Amino acid sequence: MSDGPPGSTWARPAAAKPADADSTRGRHLHELLGGRTFAYAVVLGSVAALVAGAWLGSLLVAVGGPIALVAIALAISFAAADRRSELDFFEAYAATHGLSYEGDFAPQPMTPLLGAGDRRRCDHWMTGRLDGGLGIGLGHYTYEVQERDSRGRVKRREKRHFTICVVDIEAAMRMFPGVFLCRRRGVFGILDGRDWLSHTNRHEVELESTRLCERYELWIDDGQDEVLLHELFAPSFEVLLAEHPLEPCFEYRAGTLVVYVARRLEDEGHLDWMREVTARIVRRFATEAEETRAA
Repeated sequence: MSDGPPGSTWARPAAAKPADADSTRGRHLHELLGGRTFAYAVVLGSVAALVAGAWLGSLLVAVGGPIALVAIALAISFAAADRRSELDFFEAYAATHGLSYEGDFAPQPMTPLLGAGDRRRCDHWMTGRLDGGLGIGLGHYTYEVQERDSRGRVKRREKRHFTICVVDIEAAMRMFPGVFLCRRRGVFGILDGRDWLSHTNRHEVELESTRLCERYELWIDDGQDEVLLHELFAPSFEVLLAEHPLEPCFEYRAGTLVVYVARRLEDEGHLDWMREVTARIVRRFATEAEETRAA
């Protein structure tokens, strides 16, 4: 539909692509607050609170009820607007980067991180292919730790959030049975988010790069050939990991590579960085596998 003068071909420009997961939240919130559902909920709820207050003879219920109801309705509307804004961004990101938006996804516990906690899920999951043809999955990953009492009842839940890229690299599976690069432990140890990685039948290795060792811990399965490991961590690869602004970590086990950061990335620039560094890590594993086979 044209907004120009009669006979003109000028058309309304397309809506701008969301720059991040918050870009369209304000618009959605405005739509929700101006909608009939919000108005009906506030009006009918307020009337019910006033009637209940009069029937109970309680001024607190009559006055405080409508105020509390409006606050609850605002909180629900804000949460709904936030979810819709996230969906706008991730659908647009997938569409403009050759990915398919899948939504919610239940990960298989192929690596320690993907099997962490008591409950696990992925959201805003996107799939596609790297330049070499390998499939890639990208999205947010959350696992939940449940603390139970003596009767087995859940008394506390804690959720931990990540952004992950998952790629299957079966060609390197025999050469690298288990390689785990995680953030170096801070003062509070497991609170940094590495409590899912068991050290049973694994040991830590220190590489040549001092900066890499300051940033990360490297754990490997006891059966790992350390000559191959040091060939994998070539100097250029160590520099990439030691200097990359995302501080990406990774796990490679059973042919599955998981590159992750311990936070939700919700803008185009950081997600592009995530895909780029994943592609470079994949190339490093694939190149080492090819060179080893050729030798």
